[in-house]
Order: sequence, then structure tokens, then C-alpha cells
Amino acid sequence: MRRTNNKGFSYVEMLMVLAIMAIMIGMVTISVGLISRNTVSRTLEKVESLCNRTRINALTKGSTQGYLNMAQFSDGVYAYVGEMVMDDNIDKIREKGEKICSKDYEIMTNFVGLGSTSDGGIHRIGYKQSTGGVIGGLSGRVIVKKKNTSKTESFGIYGQTGKIYDRKKN
Repeated sequence: MRRTNNKGFSYVEMLMVLAIMAIMIGMVTISVGLISRNTVSRTLEKVESLCNRTRINALTKGSTQGYLNMAQFSDGVYAYVGEMVMDDNIDKIREKGEKICSKDYEIMTNFVGLGSTSDGGIHRIGYKQSTGGVIGGLSGRVIVKKKNTSKTESFGIYGQTGKIYDRKKN
């Protein structure tokens, strides 16, 4: 009787393994994209919450305490709610504030009449004690962007009331 030496895998077995691997790689790729998008959303939600907290600060404690100061540092973006922080005291934002996202993200503000502040300086949004509106009465947008990608999300702020509106994903 002749013995057959069946070492190795058949073509069908190899194709099944390759098909399973392709499906798993596809699932991982989709998951990574969703995680990235969710992180942009979470960062925007943090900034939105900080804007609301700052507005309430202005209404209850006075407009001198109604500033949201945000700045990019080497390890991420920090935010401080309270009095206006001047450019020569930028480290105060990191010392007294909270980290809202990693260095992989940037936050930009763009208000009508003031233009965009995305130069790495301090991004300030000030609120009035009398109405809770933005100081200067200017409407604008806050934008969160993941660096080196096109992923952005934003929301608008009505200048007269300071209320948030119109969330957008790009």
C-alpha cells in the first residue's frame, strides 16, 4: 500500500485564511477611521461645554470672568475659563487651565470682523455680563481640526446671545 505525504495546506485552505485576514483588516481600517472622527467630535464637545461654562461665568460673576482662553502648546491644546489672559502670560493657560486635546489637533476661531486666529497664539472668546452675548456682538465659528487630515468639525456662536448653533462635520 502506497502512503501519500500530505504536508502543507490545500489551495482552498489558503484562500479561506486570506479571505478571513482581508475581512479583519477591513474591519480594523474602518474602526480606526471611526475612532479618529469620534476624537474630533469629543474635542469639539469639550470646547462647546467650555463656551457654555464661560458664558454662565460672565452672566453670574461678571464679564471680567467671562473669557475662554485657548492656546496650543507642545503637548496639546489647553483652555482656561476666567479673566482674559494676555499674550505675554500664555503659560497661565497651561498652569490654571485644562488640557482639552492632544497635539494632534488644533482649534481655530473665526469671528466676523475679527478674522481667524489660527496662528498659534491665544484664542479668546469673551462674553458680556449683561446679555451673555459675545463681546463686540460678533458672530463666529469655532473649528476643531485633526492635523495632517481633512477632518474638521465646527459650531457657530451667535454674537448677540452667545448661544451655540449649527454644528458641522467636514
